[in-house]
Amino acid sequence: MSLVGGLLLGGLSPASHADDAAPPPSEWTVTGGFYGWFPWVQGSTDANGEEFDIYATPIDLIENFDAPPIMANFEVSRGKFSFWGDALYAKFAFGDDFASEAQPIPILKVGASGQTETDYTLGVYQFGGFYQVADFVGEQGNTTLEVGAGARFIQQEIRIKAKIDAAAQVRLGKLANTIERRIQKIENQEQRLQALAALNDVRREDLDRKIIRAGDKGRERRVAQLEKRLKRVDDRGQALAALEAVEKFRLELLRAALRIDGKQFNDQFAFVGTGNLDWVDPTIALRLQHDFGNGHSVTATGDFGGYNVEEGLSSQLVLTYDIEGTLWGFDTTTSLGYKALWLSYEDQTPRGDVGISAWLHGPIAEVALRW
Repeated sequence: MSLVGGLLLGGLSPASHADDAAPPPSEWTVTGGFYGWFPWVQGSTDANGEEFDIYATPIDLIENFDAPPIMANFEVSRGKFSFWGDALYAKFAFGDDFASEAQPIPILKVGASGQTETDYTLGVYQFGGFYQVADFVGEQGNTTLEVGAGARFIQQEIRIKAKIDAAAQVRLGKLANTIERRIQKIENQEQRLQALAALNDVRREDLDRKIIRAGDKGRERRVAQLEKRLKRVDDRGQALAALEAVEKFRLELLRAALRIDGKQFNDQFAFVGTGNLDWVDPTIALRLQHDFGNGHSVTATGDFGGYNVEEGLSSQLVLTYDIEGTLWGFDTTTSLGYKALWLSYEDQTPRGDVGISAWLHGPIAEVALRW
């Protein structure tokens, strides 16, 4: 913290020598450094067909870093041209509060204390260039407008571990066998075989993890067919018992498409994840800067990326107040402001839909060296 304070104080010290003036347009200028961004994260994610809301504050992010974050950028400029790059990588291990079920799964306890964990990895890597198209000089300083283009590579992964209700663990492990035993008691052999075949079809679909969620129409049709066959069984009492079991089976098949960690129903947790959500967005950008002429300036940068090149879209807006100064013999630019990044991605997999739609927004601070 002392080092950060020294950097900020040094960066905020106004330049007082003529030698600190900006170099002539014919020379190259390089500016670069590390920065800190402290965003709120808010949105939703689809993981194997299940939808979860996600939310974290800057304090949550700081408390749950799983590895030291990397946030760095640079810019090389000459005359009206400039080229820049930016890299952000962070990995988090959240507890109970990051993910909550948008469409609750009855047997899962997500969001309750000690019941869930979420691993979240975020990488955003950007590069591009700007060209100055206008320069307005006024009494309060000069204003420049630049247009640019580039690309943004986004890498995300979310893995959610949710606790399974203890009673549901037992029921899920025994329910199919219970239904099978009741069907075996049906006296009409032909209809009993039909019911068993229908049950096995439903069981096989569940084990193959082709059911996306409890309301899946394909599974509903299977269960409906099984019900119709059981209703034609001669022994009404036994048929009703089997139908009751089928109804329980319908309700319990809500673990659809969840990964049960290889041990099926014997373990306490279910795992669901997005897998790697990687995509590249070509971007177009505008940058507007007003220089007050006393080493202080305001910069606004905005871009939009996607254009249906892949399944992803993204947009970014950065507003900063910049102060030129010196530190340890180097020219510096201290920037304080706000940054917002919107990310949207959708994809379909054999296990269900995956994707994310989220806003990351919060204060940003940087002390960059300039030479």
